[in-house]
Amino acid sequence: MLSRLPEIHFAPGPVFATLGALFLLTLPWLWVRARSPRRHATFRFPFAQRLGGPAPLPRSWAQRLWFLPALLRTTAVAVLLFALARPQAGGLVRDTAEGIAIEMVLDVSGSMAETDFALQGQWVRRVDAVKRVFEDFVLGQQNLPGRANDLIGMVSFARYADVKCPLTRDQANLVNLLKETDIPGWVQGQERYRHPEADNTALGDAIVLGTDELRRAGEQAVAGIAGAEPAKSKVMILLTDGADNPAPEARREAPNPVEAAKLAAALGIKVYTIGAVGAERRAQTPFGFFARPTAQVDERTLQEIARVTGGRYFRATDTESLVTIYDEIDKLERRRTGEREYYDDLGAVRIALVVALAVLGVEVFLVNTRFRRMP
Repeated sequence: MLSRLPEIHFAPGPVFATLGALFLLTLPWLWVRARSPRRHATFRFPFAQRLGGPAPLPRSWAQRLWFLPALLRTTAVAVLLFALARPQAGGLVRDTAEGIAIEMVLDVSGSMAETDFALQGQWVRRVDAVKRVFEDFVLGQQNLPGRANDLIGMVSFARYADVKCPLTRDQANLVNLLKETDIPGWVQGQERYRHPEADNTALGDAIVLGTDELRRAGEQAVAGIAGAEPAKSKVMILLTDGADNPAPEARREAPNPVEAAKLAAALGIKVYTIGAVGAERRAQTPFGFFARPTAQVDERTLQEIARVTGGRYFRATDTESLVTIYDEIDKLERRRTGEREYYDDLGAVRIALVVALAVLGVEVFLVNTRFRRMP
């Protein structure tokens, strides 16, 4: 709802207001004094009447308006100061935008290369389908409304968890980083070599890292940092197709996923978990047999993670179900940030800048043509 009142007021700082007022008061006097004909070099004649007779020499309109360039420049400076003083319309603007902080935690272990999801009629890797649907979730495509007002970040994990994109409203940058994210050892959708990091799934580490990213966003919101207000509500979307399987050398110290989820819950973070099971599609082996990929997702653990944080668990068997899941999460996590009161000052500033430039243009034209002085 928008409503405006006609009055205008200003919001300059006290120092700026004082200096600006003094400058405006003294500027006309300085410029008029500097451009006064009496202060410029002239030729003195002992008998002026011999040049023009007994009557005084006639004065042109340029001579009569000798102060006009100074007046124009003073006016331009005054208008610029008007713009710098932040003119603000007195009408109240009510904004009911919605926004939260969302951390996408994406499994990029080797099992995510299984081609049991379909996109546009073609079988693709699980990770490709997930990335595509998440991109639609962020930008608003495929019947998803988009999350333009949210802070969104991304963490990927296989053997180790890694922050791919900090929480940001820069959706274009987020999507670019999402597209570059891939399974270790894969480049542009092709496996270049067998990377040992792709054999593990550090689920607990991923939850801890995602929690830390959201925690810092929450601290910024509490501190009142500009733009951090939506971070008062924090959500994590955890997608995996496996069970917790940290690196062998780190298994003793690796956090338990459920315990990590309890820490997230203590910080007010809600975790939605998605088990990417994939379709039961038969695949032909080099020996001519058909094998059915088996889903090794630990659904019980994912359900418990969602339960202790107040979230929900979803099972994704194909791309359509992924879209449905993200659509449901989108509807569940819409938060009204409340009415924010601010004033529209852009219109007055733009008009002031145009007027100042026009006046300066006229002044420059005059001092270089009819009002040009020698020397």
